[in-house]
Amino acid sequence: MKPLLIFLSSIIPLTVQARIGEDYSKCLDRYGDVYIKYDGNHGSEYALFGKSIFKINITLWNGNVHQIGYGKNTAFTDSEFTYMLKVNGGEHAWQRVDEARWMTRNAELTAVRRNSGEVIIFTTAYGDHYSLHKSRP
Repeated sequence: MKPLLIFLSSIIPLTVQARIGEDYSKCLDRYGDVYIKYDGNHGSEYALFGKSIFKINITLWNGNVHQIGYGKNTAFTDSEFTYMLKVNGGEHAWQRVDEARWMTRNAELTAVRRNSGEVIIFTTAYGDHYSLHKSRP
């Protein structure tokens, strides 16, 4: 089991590194061709990438990544999840809010670990923007 964990931890840095704040060209450099890209509602664009065993769904708003969804065929391990928080939070420390939600101490980022195994990380600014527009008729 330990060799498997070492192997997985060695490939994670190479594969799951889309970061909040990057622009679309950085995502293309990191992952190569996009599977699908389309315009969303309220000024957002969406793109789906695949790298190794991972699916990465990004939301671009105002030209930069403001939301990232990570998925694979199995749930992420605690080590993988911790790594995702680290690369997206940068210098900011994370704190657990409840069973499925974490937030950086400066309240700029939120991470949600869904029961399906998917992990979603988004900026507070985008979350507020999305909530505001979603509630309008």
